[in-house]
Amino acid sequence: MKQRNKIKLLVFFCLLALAGLVSIQYYLIQNTYQLTSKTYINDVKKQIAPVIESAEIDTIEEQFFEDFKKLCFQKVYDSITSNQFQASAHILADSIQKISHIYLQSHFKNYPILKEISIRIQLTQIIFEANGVYDTVLKTNDNPLVYFGEDFKGKSFNISKGIAQSSIDQKKDSINEAIKYSYKHLQSVDMDISNFQQKIWNKMLWMLVAGVALIVAVVLLFFYMYRSLIKQKKIAEMKTDFANNISHELKTPLTSLNLITKSLQKEEAFQNSESAKKLILTLARQNTRIQTIVDRVMETSLEPQKLELQEIDIVKFLKDVTSHFDSNTHSLKSNISPNRLILKTAIDQLESVLQNLLENAIKYSPDATEIILKSYVKDHFYYIEITDFGNGIPSSEQKNIFKKFYRISEGNKHDIKGLGLGLYLCNQIMKNLKGTINVKSVPKKGSTFILKIPT
Repeated sequence: MKQRNKIKLLVFFCLLALAGLVSIQYYLIQNTYQLTSKTYINDVKKQIAPVIESAEIDTIEEQFFEDFKKLCFQKVYDSITSNQFQASAHILADSIQKISHIYLQSHFKNYPILKEISIRIQLTQIIFEANGVYDTVLKTNDNPLVYFGEDFKGKSFNISKGIAQSSIDQKKDSINEAIKYSYKHLQSVDMDISNFQQKIWNKMLWMLVAGVALIVAVVLLFFYMYRSLIKQKKIAEMKTDFANNISHELKTPLTSLNLITKSLQKEEAFQNSESAKKLILTLARQNTRIQTIVDRVMETSLEPQKLELQEIDIVKFLKDVTSHFDSNTHSLKSNISPNRLILKTAIDQLESVLQNLLENAIKYSPDATEIILKSYVKDHFYYIEITDFGNGIPSSEQKNIFKKFYRISEGNKHDIKGLGLGLYLCNQIMKNLKGTINVKSVPKKGSTFILKIPT
């Protein structure tokens, strides 16, 4: 299985595991929420039970129902109209409500929970029967008649429900006869907890924080693992690429050395002194080339050494560099200013950077194109710009080109020889010089490398 497919498969299973973890956390939090809600409601019920089950409440209710039964009796026997009955019922309920408010407020000190909740006792259905005649004076689909506490809207929690029924013989005023009637009502005791959900979430805060922290930790773990895998994959590719490149770089001079050695072993080579001289010069050139490659690799593995800085005329130095520019395929145009400027720098290291950038400009731009070297002073810094008109560097690659062994490639194929160390070394040298190196590039139009040196 390819490395890329392995990473995709790993990412898929990581996301699957994360989805499973989130689902489990959601299930646990939901169940805990329900359990905490029930526990909290039961605790509130226990706290207010002594208040709503007290003898005072019983006395208030007995008085209310005694008066209410008389009112129902009047309604059944047409002593009052329906509108009069409704008005009288609400007046009676309101009078009891006022008494209940005073009663509840008197218990705030001993039962602080009463300040956080509202209690109501209401009638949801009333059926009155006299001598076989039934009259439903309050239906279940009518608005309940609240006679104790407050009439609140929205979601409420039921404390208790009950049915009360009684039979009474009563004399009718108009005639001296006993009338037997029965009275039945459905009663509901409810409470409303202000900011109920907020109170429950506050009780579950530690669990929510722990759950979110766990999920975030897993996400970060997956992210760092994925990033580490990608980084390791890139490092592996760069190492493989470096091995291939250095093998390719060394193959040509080594092949040349082999051919030269074989040629020198022949007697004909020494019979012709001119031919022998050319072979020896070629041998020295290829040896120097191998030594340069090895030195460049060694430089990347050594710790940066303290540089010996010296004062130089940077303008004269740049003019010397441009005058020694040697290329059969490219021309160099320079625009160096000011006329004279003394800098304290490491001349050998700076020259190495410039030579590397000029070599890259030659390698990565078409033949017969121009290379421009420009320098100027700005904001206490001396800038040196080297511009070529090659293929340019994609913006996505520009942040990587100064990394060790990194080379821009297409389809894992490099058209130009190199080890991916030149720009890395340039960047290291500029850091040692307390300066910077940056690039501005537009694909298909060219690149400009900018050296920034403190004055």
